[in-house]
Amino acid sequence: MGVRVDNSNVLGFFVTPRLHVKYTPWEKSALRFSVGSGRRSANIFTENQQLFSTSRNINILDKDGKIYGLDPEKAWNYGISYLQGFNLFGKKADVTFDFYRTDFINQVVVDWENPQNVRFYNLRGESYANSFQTEFNYNPFLHFDIRLAYKYYDIQTDYISGRLEKPLTPKNRIFANASYETHLKDSGSQWKFDTTFNWLDSQRFPSTASSPEAFQLEERSPTVATLNAQITKVFSPKFELYLGGENITNVRQSNPVVNAENPFSTYFDTTFVYGPIFGSTYYAGLRYKID
Repeated sequence: MGVRVDNSNVLGFFVTPRLHVKYTPWEKSALRFSVGSGRRSANIFTENQQLFSTSRNINILDKDGKIYGLDPEKAWNYGISYLQGFNLFGKKADVTFDFYRTDFINQVVVDWENPQNVRFYNLRGESYANSFQTEFNYNPFLHFDIRLAYKYYDIQTDYISGRLEKPLTPKNRIFANASYETHLKDSGSQWKFDTTFNWLDSQRFPSTASSPEAFQLEERSPTVATLNAQITKVFSPKFELYLGGENITNVRQSNPVVNAENPFSTYFDTTFVYGPIFGSTYYAGLRYKID
């Protein structure tokens, strides 16, 4: 258990308590629980730089706060996590389940649901974020590791226009990684192989309903799946070569910039990027360690 007491010339006097609990119900397990509160001052310009490479007008609707006219953010967060280690077909494995929730008492809302504006204002209603993740790690044989993970996000905020999920945030994510290393020889030589797969669910676009038809987008983006891989040949503790590829599936967003032909027009917008825009990338290189 802990408590922190602050007296800030910007945030005023406030108390932030926190509680952490860990329990081991049986062998190779760990159950953790946490709860606490927090406050922060939102630096709206530094934290939202991607929104300013557009033709949108910037509006701060509230003027009474001490941080760009806005109040500090306040929230309570809760979390529970469970880890269990076990043997699968005689080999080591473990599985983890995590759930976290944040309830905002106040939040600086970043509202870009109007294609002509970015509006900042204090929360008018409710806002929360739920996050669930499960992860599985397995070592089926010597020097070969497998990691699988799934994450679910549910982030909802009351905007002036109503309750909406956070834009450009996929609700579901899948991650898979497999890595293998050959036996390390006396000379220090070996091979290393690594492959990673990422899948992102569709993401909500901020509303473009008020834009001309030519600049209107769908409500959600397509799903995105990417594959990365790398092979490394270690010749000695000092020298190795590597070859790899990123986004081998060659996923590419076809229209990442709205009205790209007219960068000084009213509807020029670079904020709708949801996936890779350059397609596949391949590389090769070497590492040499100097004593």
